Formats: sequence, C-alpha cells, structure tokens
Amino acid sequence: MKTETKHRTWKPEWTICLVIFLIMRLNASFLGYQTASGAEPEPLSSGPVNIAARSLLHQDPFSRLFINVWDRWDTSWYLKIAAFGYDPADGTASYLPLYPWLIDSLSKLTGNYLFSALFVSNLAALAVFILFYEVARVEGLPVKEAGVAVLSLALFPSAFFLLAAYTDALFLTLVLASWLAARHKFWFAAGVLGGFASLTRLQGSLLTPVLGLLWLREVAGFQLGRPKTWRSPPAILYKNISWLWVLLPGLAFLGWTFFLDKAGLGPMPQALAGHWGIQTVPPWTGVWLFFNRLLTTPRVFIDYIDLGSLVFIMGLLIIGLRRLDPILSLYAWLNLALFFMRGTPPHLLDSFSRYMLAVFPAFLVMPQIQNRVVRLIVWILSFFVQIFLLMGFLDWRWVA
Repeated sequence: MKTETKHRTWKPEWTICLVIFLIMRLNASFLGYQTASGAEPEPLSSGPVNIAARSLLHQDPFSRLFINVWDRWDTSWYLKIAAFGYDPADGTASYLPLYPWLIDSLSKLTGNYLFSALFVSNLAALAVFILFYEVARVEGLPVKEAGVAVLSLALFPSAFFLLAAYTDALFLTLVLASWLAARHKFWFAAGVLGGFASLTRLQGSLLTPVLGLLWLREVAGFQLGRPKTWRSPPAILYKNISWLWVLLPGLAFLGWTFFLDKAGLGPMPQALAGHWGIQTVPPWTGVWLFFNRLLTTPRVFIDYIDLGSLVFIMGLLIIGLRRLDPILSLYAWLNLALFFMRGTPPHLLDSFSRYMLAVFPAFLVMPQIQNRVVRLIVWILSFFVQIFLLMGFLDWRWVA
C-alpha cells in the first residue's frame, strides 16, 4: 500500500523531467548572471509600461544578478498589470489576466513582483515536462519514447521561454492538464483547467471544440466520418450532461471579453490594432499576407528562425496525421490557424518560434524518427539555436 502511494506521489520516470528542468534552469541562470555582471544592455523598449515595471524591481545584489535580468519585453506588461492594473490607454487589454493575477497574489508573500513572476513560470515549466511525459504515455508512447518527446520539447529553440516571466509555461501546463483530465474522463476538471487556460492565452478557447469532440467520442461513441456510431444522440445528451463542462474554456474567454467591454478597455482586436499595429484577419487571409511578405519584404535573422520553426513543426504535424490522435492533430492545426489570424505583424512571422511551444502534439511525433543520428543532429542544432536566442533575449534583442 505504501509503495502504491509513493508511486502516485512521485513516479521514478519523472526524475528525468526534473533533471531536464534543473539543467535548463542552471544554464539560464548562468547566462543571466553573465549578462548582469557586464555592462547593462540598452533596453529596446522604454515606454510608460516599461518604466512602471522597472519601478518594481529590487536592487539588492541577488536581484540585480539573477532576477532583474529577466525583465525583458512582454515581462514588463505582465508586471505592470499585476501591480497597477489594466488601462484602456496603454494596450494592456491585449494581455489575458490569469498570469498577472497570480503574480500579484504571490508578490503579497514575496514582496517582489518579478521574482514572483519567475517563480510561477518556473514551477509551471517543471509541471510542463511532467505533464507532457504523462500525455505521451496516455497517447501510447513507451517510457523511453515519452522521454524522447520531453527532451525534444526542452531542446526546441524557443523552449527557454518556459523559464522566462512569460505565459508560455503556465498556459502549456493548463492545456496539458486539461487534456489529461479529459482523457481520464474527469470532464469537470478538464473544463475548469481549460477555462484557466483561456484566461492565460487566447488559444485556450480552442479547447472547447477539442474537448467537445473528445467527449463525443469517449462518452457518446461518435467518431468523425462515422455518425452512425452515436449511442442514441438525444438521449446521451440528456442523461450525461458532463458535456456542459467542456464549454467552460470558450465561456471563460467570452466572459473576459464581456469584462473588457464593461470596464471600458475595449475589445482585444482593438488593442492589438491600436497599440501593436496588428490587424486580426481570417486565417486564410493571414496565410495570404504571410506569402506576400515572404516574397516582397527583406528578411532579418529572426525571420529565418521563425520560418524554420514553422516548417519543422508543420512537417512533424503532417507526419502526425497518421500517427497522432486525430483530435490532438486538430488542436495543433487550429492553433496554427489562430496564429495566422495576426494578419499584420511587424516581421515575417513575428514570434512564431515561441508560439510553436503551444503546438505540443508535434513533439509527440519526434520519437517516430527512428534514425538516431538524424534525431541527434536535430537536438544539437536546436540546442545551439536555443542558446543563441536566449543570449539575444537577455541582451535585449527581439527574438520572439
């Protein structure tokens, strides 16, 4: 009995996830220390939001060497929202609230907003690796292949954002936990977790159709292309109302949109257009605009990394059409469609390398690459690009 409890508390297989996290954290801290020990890099973003965020930074030696160096780009916006709230005049309405709320809540205990932001992200990053391992196992991967999938995610060029004061780790934690809960038929937990994901990143709302299809398959016996497999459609909907919980991700996002309107903050697309110059368009228009930029605008170095990341992930997803759960594939492709709805980004793709972290089903395909030499080459290249991007990020360069 004690053995069973121990395994439920901490599985031996999770140790590799902890090791991966610790190596990434130590590496990021070392590079951060190196940057903070030298000349202060010139901030490339210095508006009122950045000034407000910098006023929150502590100046003790530990904070200056290990914490403050992570105040980069979007981090300032989360800190500003956490400490001072939303403002209709500064574009903060384009950011979802859960991460700033968590920062604000934890800061009441720590007294340090940026440390709190990093603590939330890093705790979530460890959870990401563990939960992703569990997703890989639930989706049928053996222990060794599940470890390969986790390592592939950790070595992806933009994976260091899981450790930064960004929403990527928190969002991915909630999505993975929601999927796992649904696969175990804990529909209420899946819906609540999906709702929190929708309050972290916009694409969390995609979990409503994804979880809905999973509910139809697991509970009602419905499968795409085989509608006759339904088990008495009207009856199952009345007798088992657990399908209501899968609506929570979409409802949470609609609720936030309603709050923005009532609070006078304006709709999110308006904030994106007014403060970032990003017009929201249908996915097919976004794809057309991307090809237009590809053929007509000059490249900068990050464009090649964004483009390479997109091509790599799409290649894995194409392979995954025959090897992944079709509903997981749908989730991944819906994410890509949503990303292309940012029709007028300032660069070719602008942050796509970071957005690819959310397309986690692609990394479940990596173990299918049977040639170990090819897989090793991919890992080595990914790792060196990750170090390059992390150093650029710490040096106030725009990398995603």
